[in-house]
Amino acid sequence: MVKNNLPRLAILTALSSAVYYIETLVPFPIPLPGARWGFSNFAILYSLNYDGILINGLYIAIFKNILGSLLSGKFLSPTFFMGISGSLVATLIMYVAIKTKIFGIIGISESGAIFNNLTQVIIGWLFIVKSVGIFWYLPQMVLFGTFSAMANAFVVKSAFRSVNK
Repeated sequence: MVKNNLPRLAILTALSSAVYYIETLVPFPIPLPGARWGFSNFAILYSLNYDGILINGLYIAIFKNILGSLLSGKFLSPTFFMGISGSLVATLIMYVAIKTKIFGIIGISESGAIFNNLTQVIIGWLFIVKSVGIFWYLPQMVLFGTFSAMANAFVVKSAFRSVNK
């Protein structure tokens, strides 16, 4: 049976975009321009775990970044390109982790967060800052990303529990 994904994807994208925007209003502990908490990635994790269709996760990753950056006035800024690149790579990594079944939901979320942070730093290094000094932020980003990844995994796990009641 084929599920009608469009309404669910629209809701997840809208929720994720709203969380993305709210994250821009909450100060991040690292003094890194454009840094956000990463809680908006819960929707990608949920979608990939719900139906396992890569294109759905990519859809959410692309449109949450576009809508969230439009709402926050950061569309087409350097942080937009870092964010969308990180989201796309993280989505691909989480999809592979789900399909290979080597991690549980927390491991899947953590792998996405690590690759998101790594991709953002690489994009920043290659195209924006052009200095390897940006890699000094990576350990801090991964540390904070660990907490948001755990929170995202908890949200998705809770959502699945409530759906399966």
